[in-house]
Amino acid sequence: MNLDTRARLLETATTLFAEHGYRGASVRRICDLARANPGAVSYHFGGKRQLYRTVLRRAAAALADLDAAAGAAGSDTPPILLTDAVAGILRKVEARPREVRLLLRDLADGGDVAVEALEPALREAFESLRLAIGEDAAPRGSATGLPLLLDLAAPLFLVTAAWPLLQRALDLEPGQRRSLLDAACRRTLAAHGQEALRWRFQSVLSPIEKTTPRSASRSTTKS
Repeated sequence: MNLDTRARLLETATTLFAEHGYRGASVRRICDLARANPGAVSYHFGGKRQLYRTVLRRAAAALADLDAAAGAAGSDTPPILLTDAVAGILRKVEARPREVRLLLRDLADGGDVAVEALEPALREAFESLRLAIGEDAAPRGSATGLPLLLDLAAPLFLVTAAWPLLQRALDLEPGQRRSLLDAACRRTLAAHGQEALRWRFQSVLSPIEKTTPRSASRSTTKS
């Protein structure tokens, strides 16, 4: 398999899907900009829908991989303050605006691919939070863990998805983004009596599986 061609298709598709959505990004345009022949998408991914799914799973994995951002790389790593973990998530989001836009667009369009891609990371975040507050034996949707997760998620979502609007409408400076999120998280934790909460998060998202090309059993086709 020509990895260079596959990588170019993924990069190009990520940009076009983020800018124009699934319907607005044609296979022909993706192949043209990726310098690949028109059959490359079918060969490497099995079709446009499979390419789209791979692109969104790749974007979700990049954002959910909090090992570098939050410093959680296994059971032997000491847990960190939750405020530091949230700050790490924001840094990851700021570094990958294209991936954020891609996932938000799919969610806004009512698609299920972003939901499917992000669900494992959100589930793991909730489970990690429950363990951190001592609810390891509590049922899902517990009276303490779920409200805390939602209260923490609200400001994080606002400063990621709606930051351009907030910045313009409220005349905010770019540097205020992180300080506002930190203050909001600290107020939330204080309201829940969890000011010193520490946690250990390790994404459950596995590395992106390489889609088996439909023509794998055939002779290699140059693109």
